[in-house]
Amino acid sequence: LSIKITANEKVALVGESGCGKSTFVNLLMRFYDVDAGEVLLDGVNVKDYNLHDLRKAVSLVMQEPIIFNYSILENILYGKLDASNSEVQAASEISNCQEFIHNEDFQEFDNQADSLLNAMTSHKQELVAIIGQEKFDEEVKTLGMIKMIDEKKGVFQAVEGDIDVREEALKDKNLHHGFKTQCGIRGGKLSGGQKQRVAIARTIIRQPRVLMLDEATSALDEDNQKLVQDALDKAMVGRTTIIIAHRLSTIQNCSKVFVLEEGKV
Repeated sequence: LSIKITANEKVALVGESGCGKSTFVNLLMRFYDVDAGEVLLDGVNVKDYNLHDLRKAVSLVMQEPIIFNYSILENILYGKLDASNSEVQAASEISNCQEFIHNEDFQEFDNQADSLLNAMTSHKQELVAIIGQEKFDEEVKTLGMIKMIDEKKGVFQAVEGDIDVREEALKDKNLHHGFKTQCGIRGGKLSGGQKQRVAIARTIIRQPRVLMLDEATSALDEDNQKLVQDALDKAMVGRTTIIIAHRLSTIQNCSKVFVLEEGKV
């Protein structure tokens, strides 16, 4: 397998399921290392990078984003803990988060673990029939662990009731109170498109040199696809971008399309 991507180039990686597209991502991110050969970033073997620096330079937006049960602000700041409010605002604008944050357009969802546990227990038979006993037990175990944690405390909450105790210099402008909205367990208060846009804002605020999109819009409906794709298009500007996708519409503006088949390009 031999692929060369130049700086600020936008390329696509396509192929059948199981051909190695996600493995390519895993190797570049160093989720695991190659057995032979080498992966170079700016001519330097990725093994020679400090892992924190590498993952700051290379950001990944996945099909199913990870959203924590903290506020929208904290979820965005997870990308850069010392970001200013101005940076948060700019990232949320580029990622098309502003509208739903300002309108507080969130799903009605009881995110308390004990409420969810009670609901699951009440409908155990029906749920097991749909998702299976193993998956049911896994979800119950997860909720049980979450229930043991004080869900109101976030990454920056050192004082009860204060969700943002960053240095005052970082609070260089006021943010809309919608940023304080708790996202719920697994982002349950946000729609699929909203979760993806928050994840994009988190990526943008890191200012990565390389952006990888692994089926980033494939799980969304048509309306959300357009909003998220617009956010991604803005995030790609000035960055090397690698797009893994099945839909032709998401790769039509790429300068190159690499097709993986049986481990070869």
